[in-house]
Amino acid sequence: MRKIKILFSCVLLSVASHIFASNDASHTASVSLNGEWTMLTLKGKDINTIERPFLFFNVSDSTLYGNNGCNVINGTFSTNPAHKISIDNLITSLAECHNHTSERNIMKALNEAASYKVSEENGIRYLTLLNSKGHNLMYLKNQDINFLNGAWTVSSIAGESVSAKNVRIVIDIQEMKIHGNSGCNIFNGTLFIDPYKDWAIEFQELVSTRKMCRDIYIETALLVALEETQFCKPISKDEILLLGRDNIQLATLKRLTLK
Repeated sequence: MRKIKILFSCVLLSVASHIFASNDASHTASVSLNGEWTMLTLKGKDINTIERPFLFFNVSDSTLYGNNGCNVINGTFSTNPAHKISIDNLITSLAECHNHTSERNIMKALNEAASYKVSEENGIRYLTLLNSKGHNLMYLKNQDINFLNGAWTVSSIAGESVSAKNVRIVIDIQEMKIHGNSGCNIFNGTLFIDPYKDWAIEFQELVSTRKMCRDIYIETALLVALEETQFCKPISKDEILLLGRDNIQLATLKRLTLK
């Protein structure tokens, strides 16, 4: 009887280990889905909608939300280690849309999704949703520019070193805002991120206080550089480049460690 109990316990442990290993593998596979994805193409054709169509996969609770180009999407999803996917319980808001065909086709594609592939190129991730026959349904893009988040000093503007220690910039990707000290005056603004361009960032609606400053040329040069910024590039985790048209280097920022 003791041998039977031991054998039964070993079988239970083996089954439990297999289940946990399977769950871990499924979770590992689905982690690559986590985050916000902009829809680029639908069955190989560009998507033409008024609003940006996107999906946000929340792996922690297997929910998703987004926009189909007109209406808000909510639902759930499940995956397995073989990169199979099922998107379920989809609901949308009920706004009137100018292009019902695109909206319906997007929803149909999501309902038909049976598997997925994630690839990466130049630090940008791409997601392909496929149907049960392995045909391409939807192609999506994810670029994470959260490396811009935080407080920064300015080490150079237009290739010239900046020695003014009171120049500070704070970028908040979640709030889509920027603020700081341009050397004498305080400035504020908003961010615009074009998801269809690689590493795109624009600083818009910049406004500043109007105190008279001794080193006004530094302040003017910085504000002009921010206004002309179109792209960003990480040099390291603590240093980034702000680039303008034709990848002209406008400014170099170094991360500021706040105490």
